[in-house]
Amino acid sequence: MRARIVFLVRVPAERREDFLAAYEKIRYQVSGGVPGHLNDQVCQSLTDPEQWLITSEWRRPADFLAWEATEEHRELVRPMRECMTEARSLRFLVRAETAAGAPVGDEASAGEGADAPPGAEPRMEARVEAAPLVEPPAAAVGRGPA
Repeated sequence: MRARIVFLVRVPAERREDFLAAYEKIRYQVSGGVPGHLNDQVCQSLTDPEQWLITSEWRRPADFLAWEATEEHRELVRPMRECMTEARSLRFLVRAETAAGAPVGDEASAGEGADAPPGAEPRMEARVEAAPLVEPPAAAVGRGPA
């Protein structure tokens, strides 16, 4: 079952360009070289420009956990972490997905492989360019589960 990893972070205005430059520098390394990584997004709040959201989707939770445990991961995301004043990590299993424009009542629109037999692994089409994963700084306020 796919996993969605969510990081809520604060990046002060004076560090925004450094944060985005660090993101840009490593995004394709993650998308092209980390097993199980499907996609990522980095988003800035419409109402609080210092609040950011980084999401990533993984084929299986174990794929993310294996990547997160590596020294390579810690070194790769260090420049982004150094720009953050707060970070919180949340982890979810993807249980259902609905594609835009899907007809009401069309079970195939759920993106979960309606033609597959019950209990089969869901299908996933990556639709977003990849971005790096971020490990929260050790002293982050409001740190979520490890």
